[in-house]
Amino acid sequence: MKKTQLLILGYSSFLKRRVIPAIKKMKNIEYCICSKSNKINLEEKILFKDYDTALSKTTVDIVYISLINSLHFKYAKKALTKGLNVIVDKPIAVSLHETKKLLQIAKKKNLLLSEANLYNYHNVFDKIIKLCKGVENISHIQSNFNVPLIKNPKEIFNIKGDCVMDMGPYAASIIRLFTDNKIKKLKVFKEYFKSVDAVKSFFILAKLKNCTYFGNFGFDKEYVSQITFFTKNKIILSPQRTFALPSNKKVTILLKENNKIKKININKDDCIQNFFKRILYALRNKNFKNFYDNLLNDAIVREKINSF
Repeated sequence: MKKTQLLILGYSSFLKRRVIPAIKKMKNIEYCICSKSNKINLEEKILFKDYDTALSKTTVDIVYISLINSLHFKYAKKALTKGLNVIVDKPIAVSLHETKKLLQIAKKKNLLLSEANLYNYHNVFDKIIKLCKGVENISHIQSNFNVPLIKNPKEIFNIKGDCVMDMGPYAASIIRLFTDNKIKKLKVFKEYFKSVDAVKSFFILAKLKNCTYFGNFGFDKEYVSQITFFTKNKIILSPQRTFALPSNKKVTILLKENNKIKKININKDDCIQNFFKRILYALRNKNFKNFYDNLLNDAIVREKINSF
């Protein structure tokens, strides 16, 4: 079987820790890397140091863009224009306008365009939806995703990587995945760094047709990463580290019903491998509509968040 050729632009720590190990286990993908900050290394498959050179000198099926946010649109547009399928780390672009431009090119050329918002490809969410007996029975959702501040606020501002840019995709995808997706009212409260015009944390409250959603996201607090789902008679807590679930161990859901708490173990799963399997399936069938729809939907919600 012919392997899918993947060019990766960038070599982030997340890419090293999670994405590359997942891809290595997939026999039908072959990859190479372009990294400006690392030396050429054949063993690590770092073959290029210049992004434009890598795009012009390789014959690949997909380009995975794992660069700073401010470069996402530039290189996604270049790759699409060259006729290449494209995956981009979240956020796919910094505005709805840019996202629409990329979608216009992808649709015209019938190319894959996807955002690598990966957490929801873990099978734990299938189990949660089954426990809720469908998303239509979810009456309220709360998400908490906070991390300690590790970057300088000025750097965050320069790369367009503040909390709304980095975590807004999670808020948008939660609304798309687990609600009826029909926002009636939306409120967003933001806290800014004192030194630069960049969002340090934000809180979102959305009223939908059959559900409410509250999200708490921040760069400056003790680490927490979890989603709580409420139905009429159940409370279901997703595993800790929900937005970055490990691939090498079982995880645990907590179900509270009739004032009793039950632990439910979920077999280990790799959301990144599942994502790429979905990508390969779409490429075989040349059907990218679901990816296009998800991108546009999430970009619209993020634009609403940005407007507050």
